Amino acid sequence: MELEKTAFEWMADHRRLKKIMNANRNKEDSVIYMFLDFDGVINIFLLEGTPEYEKALAKKEFDFANRECVQRFNRFMADYPDVKVVVSSSWRYAGLPYCQDYLEKAGMDPKIRLELQTDSHTMKPRELHITDFLFEHPDFKGFIIFDDMKMPHLNDYLVQTDCLVGWNDERDAYARKILEKYI
Repeated sequence: MELEKTAFEWMADHRRLKKIMNANRNKEDSVIYMFLDFDGVINIFLLEGTPEYEKALAKKEFDFANRECVQRFNRFMADYPDVKVVVSSSWRYAGLPYCQDYLEKAGMDPKIRLELQTDSHTMKPRELHITDFLFEHPDFKGFIIFDDMKMPHLNDYLVQTDCLVGWNDERDAYARKILEKYI
């Protein structure tokens, strides 16, 4: 099981990813994949002692899903309906039906379907799960990653969020810039 790649291997992977995207650029059936993490993107964390934390504590509501982040996700998907969501979050271990139900209860538009996920059988860095998925599904003309983790080897495709803020307006605008390259 491969857990790390050398700089040379990452460089080769970048070339291969770009070759696939270029080959699919004008194909009618090519897709754009969105790799979606939950924690730090849709789910945000409340710091003890903050007004948000105290409000949640008083209401006894510690729902991690942030409704504003979910609504941004809904608007993004409405604007880019052909994007296919791939659950790359560790929540994928609970299964796609659970993830679908969880996000719908948090306000996700039920028309948005979570039908794909990265490998859930091996433990390795998320960057490797994402590249493995892409090489196993070479029908893409582009991809974007929403995650709060650093991914130095996939940084050109990464919309890195702050785990205390999640998918905010600034990150949304940045994501749209990335996606426009593929439209």
